[in-house]
Amino acid sequence: MAYHASNTPEKIFWISACTIGFGLLVSQIFLLLSRYSTHPINTIVTRHYADELSFPAVTLCNFNSFKASYIAANNITESQVRYFREMFNVVPSYFKLNRSQAEVQQLDAWIDSLDIMQFVTDAAFTCEETIRFCQFSGEVFDCCAEALPVLTGHGLCWTLGVRTHSNGTRYSRFAQYFQSSDAGLSAWVNVHSEDYTDFYIPGSTQDQGIRINFHLPHSPTTVDTDGYAVPPGVHTYAYLDVTKYISLRSDNWGDCVNFPLPHYNVYSYEACVNNIIASEIWDQCHCRLIFQLGDTPTCKPKDMITCVQPFASDQLTDISVQRESYGCWNPCEDWKFQVTMSYSSLPKSRALKFIAETLNITGENARENLILLDMSFKSLDFFTMQQQKATTITETLSDIGGQLGLFVGASIITMFEACGFALVKIYYNCFWLKRKKSVPKQTLRKVPSNRSSVTHDSTENKELTSL
Repeated sequence: MAYHASNTPEKIFWISACTIGFGLLVSQIFLLLSRYSTHPINTIVTRHYADELSFPAVTLCNFNSFKASYIAANNITESQVRYFREMFNVVPSYFKLNRSQAEVQQLDAWIDSLDIMQFVTDAAFTCEETIRFCQFSGEVFDCCAEALPVLTGHGLCWTLGVRTHSNGTRYSRFAQYFQSSDAGLSAWVNVHSEDYTDFYIPGSTQDQGIRINFHLPHSPTTVDTDGYAVPPGVHTYAYLDVTKYISLRSDNWGDCVNFPLPHYNVYSYEACVNNIIASEIWDQCHCRLIFQLGDTPTCKPKDMITCVQPFASDQLTDISVQRESYGCWNPCEDWKFQVTMSYSSLPKSRALKFIAETLNITGENARENLILLDMSFKSLDFFTMQQQKATTITETLSDIGGQLGLFVGASIITMFEACGFALVKIYYNCFWLKRKKSVPKQTLRKVPSNRSSVTHDSTENKELTSL
């Protein structure tokens, strides 16, 4: 339009308008391409109603790692128990015990004479001693027939509700089919407070009761960091909500991965962190923690005090903070359980005495030992949080086309026409005029000047009109 403007102010106006339009167009295209290059992701939240929900694995740990009766029967001293407990302490205890060099040598000799795993198993409360009665949705089952022993920072723990395929993959044993506090897992637990060690053990809590953790069957328990404490003498109601997370793969704008890990058939973030920590400790201290999987030598108390604990304080915290640099990404599909717990007191003396006799529990201190756990899904629905691409190449091109039409009133056809016009002008100015000047004047046919001028203007106008 500026080309056909009849006066200077009009030309200035249209030149300014075209310049501003092109400037805004370029800036918007830059923003659109920049946004696309960042691979933006949206999260879609959807509520689902299910006919059944697979029940999670339930891991229970007694706060007391070693039975006082076993310690006394085997003439094990308090100093030996404290020193052995150092094998579980990744972080140094606040209350440090001073030991002489001679005492440390004696304790090391005692540790070397032990079968460490056998000692942990024998000194801890067995499954039959801890979990006295189980039922799921009214169906009574043997609690310990399929309970899996697992070592954690609390010592020997037990995982319920899990079965194992022939290939080693674990899966849920139970499923909840209706909404009720009686439709889930119920268990009577005996903490044996009368058999607690009554002396201070560094790194071990002096609480009475249990810690409980809900997790996927194939995922390692996080009872040390995500366990719920339950004291004796209470009826505990644990209501579960579940959320399913679906992430985009790392080759599709996301950051999820799905591959087997050493000692774990199914990938999980918790398993990856465990493996990374084990690898870092092995590289630094040439041993593994007592509750880590593997067949490498176990870290002795001396290793823990002189190497693992100082290294953990400086380095291991970075693994959770900078998980990407260590290769631990989100799984492509994950389930998280949110737990709401409430408590009520156990029945009075006569009723509790009847319950204790039914469970073959002797002694007058049943209230100081027994815990009733009722665990169920709050409702048979769940939320999914699914990642999706926030934009695609088609949407980006469509947005660019919209910006072209908005700011310069152009389309892809117009752009081709503009390019064609530019090429014609370049050819005419750079080649045709030079060629015309190079032709000798005598070879040119003389044409009246006014006709030549008209012809030239007509040709140029046709070229412009074609655009």
